[in-house]
Amino acid sequence: MTESVILQSICANQGSVNTEDLLFNFCSGDCANLAKILGDRQKFVSCCPYGQPKVVIRTRLRLCRLRLCDGACGALHLCKSFLFSGSCRFSRMRGGCNFSHELSMNHNQVLLEEHGLESLSREDLCTLLLQSDNTLLPPICYDYNNGHEEFGRCKEQDGCKRLHICEKFLYHDCSCSKSHDFKAPQPLRVLQERELPESIINSLKTVYANKVALRFSDNRENMGNRGNMGNRGNMGNRGNRGNRGRGNRGNRGSRGNRGNRDKTEICMYFIKGHCKHDDKCYKVHDKMPYRWEVKEGDQWTTLADNETIEKDYCDPANMYSTTTPPVHFETMTYRGSKVRRLSTINSLVEPTFIHTTEWLWYWEDECGNWTIYASAGGGHKAADTDSTKLEQKFLDNDKDVVEFTAGSQSYSLSFQDMIQTNKHYGTKRLVRRRPRFVSAAEVKSKKGRRPPFQALYLLPDHWDKTQAPDKGYQLLILQRTSDEFKEIEGLFCKTMKGFDIVKIERIQNKSLWEVFQWYNRMKNNNNGCYSREKKLFHGTDSKHIDAICLNNFDWRLCGVHGTAYGRGSYFARDAKYSHSYTEDANVKCMFIARVLVGDFTKGSSSYSTPPSKDGGDVNFYDSCVDDIINPSIFVVFEKHQIYPEYLLKYKAEHPLVSSYGMTAPAPKPAVAPKPTIATGRLTVSRPPSYQPHTTKVMKPDSSAGDGFTIISVSTCEDVHSEFNVKLLVDFVYKFFVQSFQPKR
Repeated sequence: MTESVILQSICANQGSVNTEDLLFNFCSGDCANLAKILGDRQKFVSCCPYGQPKVVIRTRLRLCRLRLCDGACGALHLCKSFLFSGSCRFSRMRGGCNFSHELSMNHNQVLLEEHGLESLSREDLCTLLLQSDNTLLPPICYDYNNGHEEFGRCKEQDGCKRLHICEKFLYHDCSCSKSHDFKAPQPLRVLQERELPESIINSLKTVYANKVALRFSDNRENMGNRGNMGNRGNMGNRGNRGNRGRGNRGNRGSRGNRGNRDKTEICMYFIKGHCKHDDKCYKVHDKMPYRWEVKEGDQWTTLADNETIEKDYCDPANMYSTTTPPVHFETMTYRGSKVRRLSTINSLVEPTFIHTTEWLWYWEDECGNWTIYASAGGGHKAADTDSTKLEQKFLDNDKDVVEFTAGSQSYSLSFQDMIQTNKHYGTKRLVRRRPRFVSAAEVKSKKGRRPPFQALYLLPDHWDKTQAPDKGYQLLILQRTSDEFKEIEGLFCKTMKGFDIVKIERIQNKSLWEVFQWYNRMKNNNNGCYSREKKLFHGTDSKHIDAICLNNFDWRLCGVHGTAYGRGSYFARDAKYSHSYTEDANVKCMFIARVLVGDFTKGSSSYSTPPSKDGGDVNFYDSCVDDIINPSIFVVFEKHQIYPEYLLKYKAEHPLVSSYGMTAPAPKPAVAPKPTIATGRLTVSRPPSYQPHTTKVMKPDSSAGDGFTIISVSTCEDVHSEFNVKLLVDFVYKFFVQSFQPKR
C-alpha cells in the first residue's frame, strides 16, 4: 500500500471517502503505515462534517494564471479548459490557445513529483484541483443563504457572481425555499462564465461538499490561521475589521518559494519535544502554544512578557495588557506598530491532539460583566448554546448569523459584527472570542503525556504479545483460575443458569484493536473520546466465528435477527438475550465485545445511522437502544466502535436442562433395562430404517473399590419415540442415584 494508491482511490471516489470504507479497504494488518500516510495533512484531511467521519484530499499545487510566465510561479502551466475536459476550443482557432496542453512537460512533471502527484491522471488531477484551488470554481453566496427573502441578503440578486445554492443541500435532502439545482438559471450562468463543462457541473454537489468539509480542518489556503483570529472576538465595532488576522496573508510570499513563506501556526510536535522536519517545517517552532509578535519594519519580532500578555488577552474584560508599554487588543497594536498572535491549531479541528488552542465565547451584560455562553450569571438565564457549538459554527461559516435562546428570550449572534441581538427588544450586546489560558507550567506537564495517536500501537497489558500477529488473529484459551476468566464467567452467569462454560478464548487481533483505539480517539464527541465503553454479548452461529474474529461484525447481517431499533449491529447487556440468537447445537457460541456506546437514544427501524441530538447537522448520537432509562439492547452503526474481545463456548449442564436454561419436566417412571457388561445391548422394537448407536457409560465396580467399569448401551436414534426416551432417561437417572449412594 502506497500513498499514490490511496490518492488514486480517493480521487476515483470524487475526492473524499468515508473513514470506515478507507479503513476497510486499506487497513488489513497495516494500520501503522496507513496512519503514517494519512498523517500528511498537506494531502489528507480527516474530518467529521455533519456526523460522518471522512477523509478529504487536497493539495497546495495550483494552476498558473499568467499567459507569459518565466516558470518561477511554482504552479502548473496547464490550460484550464484542457484540465476540465481534455480538450480546448481555443486550440482549434487560428491563434491557438495561450496555455499549455502538455501535462507531461518538464515544468509540470517537476511540480507534480515535488507534490507527490506524478501518478495521477488528468481526470484525477482535475478532481483534486477543483476542491483545492479556489480560483477554479465560484464561491457559494453566503448572503443568499442568510435571510428569508428570495435572494436572502444578497444585494446583487441575479447579477451576483457567486452561486445562489442552498449550502445545506450539499449534505442532505433539503426542502427549503433556496435553490437546490446547479442548473438553475443563476448558478448555470455563473458556472458557464467559468467555462465549466456539463460533466463537471453534474458532479459539483460532491465537489462543494468536499470544499466545505475542508473548512472543518486546518485549510491554510482558504482560511489562513484560525488561531490568529482571536482578536475578531473584540469586534463590537466593525471599523476594526482590518485587524482580524487575515492581514497576515500578505506575508506568505510566493507559493513557489516555501523558504520565504511567513509561518503563522505553531508546531505542536515541537512543543511536545521533537519535530522530524526541523528547519524545513512550515510551522513556527516555539516552546509555547502561543506567541505574541510585533512588526518592526518587514520583520516580525517576538514580544517580551509573552505569557503575561496571553493571560491578559484571555480575560475578555481586558482591552489592554498590563505590560509596559501595553498591547492594545482592540486595535492589535504596540507602540503604534502592528501586533499579531500566533497559536497552535484549533482544538475542534484536531480534537485528538494535545497543545491545541481552545476558544471560548463570551457576551457582555448591561453591567459590563463578561459571561461565558451556556452559564448563568448576574440573574441571566443560561443560553442553550455553548462555546463548542459556537466555535464549530464559526469554523463552518464565519459570516453566519446564529440563533439561540436563553430562558424565554430569543437571540441572534452575528459573527461578522460580533454582536448579540435580542430579537424581541432589539437590545444589542458585545461578543468576544478569546482562547483558554494555558500557563508554561501546564504546557510542561502535558509534555510527559503520550500522544493519542501513539497509543494506537499499544496492545493491552494482559495480552500475550508473542501471540499477536500483524495480520489475522489468534485465539488464546483463558485459564479457569484467572481473574480474566472469572470476570467473563460472572457476566455470563448473571442471566444464564444451568449452563456449563466449555471454554473462553481471548481474541487477539492487532489490526482490529488498533482501529478500535484509533476510532475511539478520532471521534469528535466528548473531547475526542467516548465517555462510555461497555462489555456486551452477541450470540451467533459457529459459521460466522472466523469472519468476525478476522474482520469484525458486519452490520449488513443485521437483517437475520431483525432491525427493530435500527439497521446496525446488535448487542445485549444480558447473555440470556443473546442466547436466543445462537444456533441449535450442543455447544453454542457467544461473543463478548467491547462496544463504544457513547451517547445513545431510543432506536427506530428506520435508522441507518444514529439520529441528530439537536435536529441539526453536527451533533449526532453514537448508538441506539431499546430503552433510554434502562437499556438492555444496543445498536451501533460503525463497526470500528466494536472490538470482539472474547469468544465463549458453552452447553447445557445435563440432559434434563432445556436449551433455554429451564428444567424439563421429570419423565414418568419406567422399568430400567438390565445392562450387561461390555457386550450388553438394550433393544426396542423400531422401524428397520433407523440404526442404533452405542453410548458408553460407567458403572460402579464393587470389586475395584470406588472404581468404574465401562459398559455399552445401544440406543435407538428415533428421538421421536417417547418410549425410547423414557427408557434411556430412567436408566441414566437410576444409574447415577445408585452410583452415588453413601456406603454403609
